[in-house]
Amino acid sequence: MTQKIFAKANRLFSLADKLVKTHQVQIILALHEYFRNLYLEDPFVKKNKLTKKTTTPFNKINITLDNCIRYLETVKNFGYYPEKTKTKKHILTKKLFGVLWKDRLKDNKINSSKILDEFYKNNKSHLIFIKNKKVLDMGCGSGRFSFALAKKGAKKVIGVDLGDDGLKVAKKYKKLKGIKNVEFRKSSVLKLPFKNSSFDYVFCKGVLHHTGNLKKGLNEFNRVLKKGGKGFIYLYGSGGLYWYSRKKMRGIMKKIEFNLSKNILDFINIPSRRTIFLDSWYVEIEDHVSKISLEKWFEKKNFLFKKIKTNKNTHLESYEKFKHFKLLYGNGELRYLIEKL
Repeated sequence: MTQKIFAKANRLFSLADKLVKTHQVQIILALHEYFRNLYLEDPFVKKNKLTKKTTTPFNKINITLDNCIRYLETVKNFGYYPEKTKTKKHILTKKLFGVLWKDRLKDNKINSSKILDEFYKNNKSHLIFIKNKKVLDMGCGSGRFSFALAKKGAKKVIGVDLGDDGLKVAKKYKKLKGIKNVEFRKSSVLKLPFKNSSFDYVFCKGVLHHTGNLKKGLNEFNRVLKKGGKGFIYLYGSGGLYWYSRKKMRGIMKKIEFNLSKNILDFINIPSRRTIFLDSWYVEIEDHVSKISLEKWFEKKNFLFKKIKTNKNTHLESYEKFKHFKLLYGNGELRYLIEKL
């Protein structure tokens, strides 16, 4: 079974790679369809007759692979117009996310309080702890979680990021909403401009696996957090078809101009909150870590830790009840609440 579904996925990727110079629009549509169906449900797309029958992630992915392969096998016989000019396909990570944050600002989707509530749903002690505390949002992007943390009663939240575009969005939103207890600074998360033990709480979501030096980023997380302090960290797991597919798709999509992919996804009305496709396809660096190695690091640094599990249908851990979870998702996603002893 393992070999069959991986072989089918590789057939799709091989076909897409062969067509990448001639049928780019069709590849964008096919890989987008495959990517979104790696999840059991897509909250933004209505179910059709076919998807209503797919009651497990394995069945849905299997059917989707068949559909996408058939689609590309058909369109490869379509005529195409040659590219008029050779364009630069590379985009810097900080620029990539900056473009996506601007879209969110335009759609008024910057504040992520509801998502934050989901993380702490069964761990109210962290929300209570944040009140009147000094908080670091490590790799803040547009500041969407900085604002959410400020709303939860933090005395002060400092958001740091290297991306000028994201920081511009954050500062604009801060001014627009008149938020007083948030500050933003330009800085690398690998060399934070703060003294040891500067923060009571450190929040770091989906950042360190894009730095190219995950260990150094984790050590900075530890360095600036006070003893007795708490925090949240989210990293990409490893293993399984899901993480394998992201890597393979990224290799193909980086041969296609970013703006073309964005324009096609905008054309099919993809919501600005669905940044996962473009950021996964075009991010410069995406590292993965195993659950075992991350938890060993927590133990070495004398952290208490608890892995968060949610029922949100866009979180991989919500599929742990299904057969073939490890085959499809490996370690899943690694969300942890921690406390420094």
